[in-house]
Amino acid sequence: MNRIALYLGGYVGGLILAQYLDLSVSLLFFIYALLFVFLLLVRTPGISFIALLLFCLLTGLLRYPAQLSSSASPVLDDQIELGVLRLEGRVLATFQRPDAGLVIDLELLGVEPRPAGFTAPKRLRLYIGAADRTPRVGSRLAFRSKIRQTRNFGVPGEFDYVRHLAYRRIWHTAYLQDSRGLAIFAEPTTGVRAKIDLLRQAGLKMLEASLDQGDAILLKGLLLGEKGAMPISLRQKLAAGGVSHLFAISGLHLGLLSFLLYALLRYIYSRSTRLLLWQPPVRVLWLLILPLLFVYLLLTGEALATRRAFMAILLTASLCLVRRRINPLNLVCTLAFLFLLLEPLALWQPSFMLSFSGVFGVLLWQKPLRELLRPVPKTLGYALQLFGISLAAFIATLPAVVFIFHLLAPAGLLCNLFAIPLVSFAALPLGLAGLVLGVFSPFLGELLLHLSAWVLQRVVDLAEITSSLPGLFAKPLFLTLQGNLALLVVCLSLLFTWKRRKALLLLPVACLLLAFGPSPLPSAELILFSVGQGEAILLRAAGKTVLIDTGGLRSSSFDVGERLLAPALGRLGITSLDAIVLSHDHPDHSGGLEYIVAHFDVSEFWSTDDFATLRPELRTLLSGRGVSIQTYNHAGWERLTLGGLESISLFTASAEVSGENNRSLALYLPTAAGGILLTGDLEARGVASLLDSSLPGRVSLLKVPHHGSRNSSPGEILEKLQPQIVIVSAGYKNSYHLPSRELLEQAEDNGAEVWRTDLDGTVRMRVVGQNWEVDRWRRGLFR
Repeated sequence: MNRIALYLGGYVGGLILAQYLDLSVSLLFFIYALLFVFLLLVRTPGISFIALLLFCLLTGLLRYPAQLSSSASPVLDDQIELGVLRLEGRVLATFQRPDAGLVIDLELLGVEPRPAGFTAPKRLRLYIGAADRTPRVGSRLAFRSKIRQTRNFGVPGEFDYVRHLAYRRIWHTAYLQDSRGLAIFAEPTTGVRAKIDLLRQAGLKMLEASLDQGDAILLKGLLLGEKGAMPISLRQKLAAGGVSHLFAISGLHLGLLSFLLYALLRYIYSRSTRLLLWQPPVRVLWLLILPLLFVYLLLTGEALATRRAFMAILLTASLCLVRRRINPLNLVCTLAFLFLLLEPLALWQPSFMLSFSGVFGVLLWQKPLRELLRPVPKTLGYALQLFGISLAAFIATLPAVVFIFHLLAPAGLLCNLFAIPLVSFAALPLGLAGLVLGVFSPFLGELLLHLSAWVLQRVVDLAEITSSLPGLFAKPLFLTLQGNLALLVVCLSLLFTWKRRKALLLLPVACLLLAFGPSPLPSAELILFSVGQGEAILLRAAGKTVLIDTGGLRSSSFDVGERLLAPALGRLGITSLDAIVLSHDHPDHSGGLEYIVAHFDVSEFWSTDDFATLRPELRTLLSGRGVSIQTYNHAGWERLTLGGLESISLFTASAEVSGENNRSLALYLPTAAGGILLTGDLEARGVASLLDSSLPGRVSLLKVPHHGSRNSSPGEILEKLQPQIVIVSAGYKNSYHLPSRELLEQAEDNGAEVWRTDLDGTVRMRVVGQNWEVDRWRRGLFR
């Protein structure tokens, strides 16, 4: 392996470690300075190499927190408690959403009213629930909204939303219900970007006018990088077929366009003997192509992958101009290093991960494949080489795909053999030609666009058919941190095997990582997941795993089961559940239920509702998955047996107590540190019924009813039970103002510890000896 790749690996290692470590920046700078002086003084090659590797590691450790912090936009959280403000800004970028919504990134220009001491953010992301118009890039607009600081849920394995927006220098958001509250004025008419945006809008309108909605959506993504309106069902088909990368602007598209242009210009250039005698085409043509590629880069929204490809082509053109040769692998590693030095958070952008890892894998296998297939007949050799390159890209990108998208799509190996040539040499050139020629001949342009759309539809059909073949089904894959690392090690060993046979020695390392699993479980453990204004609890005791409720949000496009709970369970190493308990069928407790049942092995389902009264889609899913249905609707306590977990008890209020919340299923489990009592959403009458019953034992850990509402008699339940620890599931700055002041004051008077998901994120409570040990999920670990 070349040294540039090792230095890049050291720097990337520093960036990755920095997200888990909480080190003193002053100490790091001191070590950094010492190491720098050491490098200047020491001339021994071996020692210098190791010192430089450590220098790269320290650089990563320092660059990550510097870029992640909101120092560029220092708005304190307490400053935002200002209510609705009048905001004015300039549009930096727009993104359509599948639910007819719109996302606008803004440079904030004005805030009114502006209290003394208030520091306005420099950038802002505006979400619009339903938009019937899209402002152009560079437009000035005004609206009234609250400003909110970006915030993660605080759940293991979740997508890091804060880091994702910090990469774009955004730390604050705003929301409008619809675009009626948006005033657009001063749309730009001059300047290069304004004219290019006009071309982009004209192209989008041409596609909408020439094609039906489904075809237009496909071509918008392929030709102009606008795939936000793509339906979720279509995204899932493409992801299952492993061809999502072909339907969005990427480095592949810019590279294909550059080579198509080069082939065309080379043909024209070669017709002139005078030009051939003056300069070889490779020195001249790339310089002519670069301005066209730059315009196309701007036209398609300057995505990270296309910027990376443009920089690679620019560097290649420069090397051709000065007649210098460079190892392609060194070129890719150098570009990646430069990108990450300037933009460290790009490492976690899916486009960066997939584009660089894919190119890296292809370059590693390209030469060995060519040598191996040299004796093979040309046609067969081409097919085998295409399969080998597809396999290399699949292996190289697999760790990133599983880590980010939690998906294994083996159909991509077969599907890409046909999809890449179809998109590269048919759909893309036909579509681009249609856009250009449509200006001069609408009939010809529309014909070419229809042909391009037809090819893309066949690729979609191919992806759907391929992913339905036995052994090629797409499978959600939720791994632990050790599992993700082991997968990375296995893929690296496979990629480097052809270059160095010793790479196979990495396989035992992967086995060690898998053997080094999660820490041994205590006698009892409860994890209260931070799922917003909802509730989801994991209970583990006596070797059994029970999930109580599955959260839920108001948004119909955000599945808590898919986006939060499944990654969390995977990160914790949980692949099966002995039981799922549904305390009551309200959306904030059952929103993620279907996804969890569909993708995890569940033995039993407990509920107060009869099977016939459950939602039809849930009934079908439970029956199809062979889950045993247990109904508990008899008033009072009922002790039951779950394998080795014989001491668990369930409570249901009497039928005279009305209301769905009061029919919540409560759960009690005794432990060495005292009993756990989970109370669902019981309200005053339900709480009274619970307190009047004969509790199975002493309560030391209480999950308060109804997210800490004052309507659930918090004073009474705390006064009577006297728990040592009180836990509350509530959304951050929720509109219900939960937990209530009454609850917090009573807990303080009783001397009880209060842990709440709105402030503490996901909370884990473990029985250690005869005491509770409490920690929170922070910086990727429970600590």
